[in-house]
Amino acid sequence: MTGTVVKGIGGFYFVYDGNSVVMGKARGNLKRNKELIYVGDIVDFDIDENDKDGDCVIHRVIERKNYLTRPPVSNLDILVVVFSIVQPDVNYPVVDKLIAGCEHAGIAPVICISKADLAGEEATAKALSVYSSIYPSVSVNGMTGDGIDGLRQLIAGKKVALAGPSGVGKSTITNLLHEGESGISQAEEELLKAATGRISSKTGRGRHTTRHVEIFPLSDGTMLYDTPGFTSLDMPQVEPVAVRDLFPEFRNPGRECRYSDCMHINEPECAVKEALTRGEISISRYESYKAMTEEVKKWQK
Repeated sequence: MTGTVVKGIGGFYFVYDGNSVVMGKARGNLKRNKELIYVGDIVDFDIDENDKDGDCVIHRVIERKNYLTRPPVSNLDILVVVFSIVQPDVNYPVVDKLIAGCEHAGIAPVICISKADLAGEEATAKALSVYSSIYPSVSVNGMTGDGIDGLRQLIAGKKVALAGPSGVGKSTITNLLHEGESGISQAEEELLKAATGRISSKTGRGRHTTRHVEIFPLSDGTMLYDTPGFTSLDMPQVEPVAVRDLFPEFRNPGRECRYSDCMHINEPECAVKEALTRGEISISRYESYKAMTEEVKKWQK
């Protein structure tokens, strides 16, 4: 049988097969090879006929299309990059580094501006304009829920996690996404809780208090990853010239640069800088690009 790992705790894993959740452990060969199992992994498993609780044994992890190590998740389709304009003020370099991490990992970014009620329409529209021509973008009013349906449409049926600086309202948006569910999410959560409770009897240890990554299936087929402290992604370990490829808006004008290896910083006849001058590329995005390039150069010294 095949299923998705929706939670891991204390060496036990919870696998969702589309109908129910079953708890199990990794087969010995996975342990011997020290193969890690991430939340989001697609795995082959069998029910252990010798286990009275009907637990399973995971015997193979199917090749991942992507993964992140902090937090340890895999096979994401979309990362919703959440930021607010006020309370806290937007930090564009942090936001752009998250987006660059998505580009490097092969995860599609969706931009979500939170706390639209505090920022006002004009400021929200201005911030959206930085990204809306590059990525799917939406604003959400956490007080009224305005905009949440637009976000639902962008992520429907996908494997999705939310990321962004602390205090921007990720939990509020997560709660809004859960509202109005038909019951499948709550039912699966209860199954997970019940299964987790059995760990104590099997290991003799008390219930874990550390918050773990967990996936909640929503009624529209969306698999929502609930993650702790997902505020940043590691800067990709790439050559400075490769940082250009993490900024999609550079690609078309970059083909018109005089030099094929143009870094879009000091070179003459640079079409990217010309697009910047015409306002076709955001100044904040360009400044983030230069900062990331310098950061990568420092690592190489």
